[in-house]
Amino acid sequence: MNSELEKVLLLTKENPVDFKRFSRDDQQINPELRIKSISNIIKNINLPHKSTIIDIGTGYGYGAVLLNTLGYNVIGIESNEEKLEQGMQYWTRLGIAFSEISCVSNAVNTKGELYFLKRDARNLDDFPGSSVDMATVFYISTYMIGKKSLFNEVGRVLKPEGNLTITTEGHINIPSFLRGPFVKLASKYFKPKGLKCASTFKIDNSEVYDKFVVTYKKEQADV
Repeated sequence: MNSELEKVLLLTKENPVDFKRFSRDDQQINPELRIKSISNIIKNINLPHKSTIIDIGTGYGYGAVLLNTLGYNVIGIESNEEKLEQGMQYWTRLGIAFSEISCVSNAVNTKGELYFLKRDARNLDDFPGSSVDMATVFYISTYMIGKKSLFNEVGRVLKPEGNLTITTEGHINIPSFLRGPFVKLASKYFKPKGLKCASTFKIDNSEVYDKFVVTYKKEQADV
């Protein structure tokens, strides 16, 4: 495992924070479990180092931070200001450095930086077209399933052959997820690249819910 990734996992284990107590996020799981779950997923991401990734719905920033430890240039996007602020305070406390965005066009072209940005992912107007290598949506919410504008914007900002990786939470029914409008909508904008169950694992006899991973690749032609 990457040494920086190991460091983050150790830091979060030794410095737990009860986000449930500080937010209205009743479904938020323990940060240590969430981070181990996401690290289990991203270890299979195969992109050149210094690639630019946008982590949509980054929440408290777990996925964005872990991707950055692997050398990627990452912009964590979150519309909930309270959640984003709490996450940034947590990472600051752990000594994880991130930069302020003064210009999105510049941020997508930097190397190995970590940024957080308050933004609705359905409106990424300040992101240049074909400017990012990958978009991740860890634990997509039922609210976002079927949102045409999300796929429209992601498709616009992804480079040709760029990847969109989405994971579901345990409370989403997988068979319905596969048959439902979400997959049809995504397939309208993207070519399915991989569709597989993520490897689940147990922590303290509790199954961590990286239940499903679906990856799409943007076609060469613009969507």
